[in-house]
Amino acid sequence: MRTQQRWINVSLLSLALLAGGGAANLSAQAYYRGGYQASAAPYADLRGLIDRTQTDLRAAADLGHGKEGKDDQRERYRKAQGHLSTFDRKLVHGKFDKGEIGKAIDQIKDILDKNVLQPSSRDALMRDLTDLKIARDRRE
Repeated sequence: MRTQQRWINVSLLSLALLAGGGAANLSAQAYYRGGYQASAAPYADLRGLIDRTQTDLRAAADLGHGKEGKDDQRERYRKAQGHLSTFDRKLVHGKFDKGEIGKAIDQIKDILDKNVLQPSSRDALMRDLTDLKIARDRRE
């Protein structure tokens, strides 16, 4: 019975992922038809990484539970999100700004080094940091 339930769960999850992937593809196609196709299309995967990193930063900030230096912790989140946003804005116009992605990477490192984080948030941000470094290094 347990194996059957696991199979059903895996099947349902697979269907949900397939349906979600198709919807994301359709919305991406509609976005690119809106005028940004030529400049933003080469960076679609990178923009997805930026979005995921922004989401992970917001989740980490919401789960933060340190009391000392709370203003400093919030400021590190704000700066990292600002650099990611600026980098993304330039990507939309077809410009890969290595300086801006470098600043975002440095800010995320500071968050990992200095902020009080839940283990799940730390793992997600470490994954994001690694992926951002890979993206930056591919452009060298």
